[in-house]
Amino acid sequence: MPYFCYQKGPVGVVSRSGSLSYEVSYGLTRAGIGQSTSVGIGGDPVKGMGFIEALNLFEEDCETQAVVMIGEIGGTDEERAAEFIKEHVKKPVISFIAGKFAPQNKKMGHAGAMISGGKGTFESKIDALRDAGVLIAELPYQIPVLVKDALGL
Repeated sequence: MPYFCYQKGPVGVVSRSGSLSYEVSYGLTRAGIGQSTSVGIGGDPVKGMGFIEALNLFEEDCETQAVVMIGEIGGTDEERAAEFIKEHVKKPVISFIAGKFAPQNKKMGHAGAMISGGKGTFESKIDALRDAGVLIAELPYQIPVLVKDALGL
């Protein structure tokens, strides 16, 4: 990852997208908000760590005061993470979900970006996250403002 995108600070970042993880971290850095850790979990169906494990680690980390969660269409990881947030995460969570305008019924680049049975859609992820009290960024550049608001900066 490009080193200049990061600075030490209070925000944990977890992302299914590698490029969005450093783009969002760079946006936070430019806004004067550093990161405690930035974790790329990947967009493929099989991975070593998922949102829930990362959220749990951020919740337990005393240096992390807020979490940015970057998801994308396909799979149900974000919906499962929303349930975990509702039950276990007390720190503010800000999320952006990529793929809002992706064409329906078309296989996308990431292996995990497959929608089936009405789950994994942009709308189902946003609804689940909002229901869990997560702040939603419509576009990545809105994330630093939402983080500042959540942290009272």
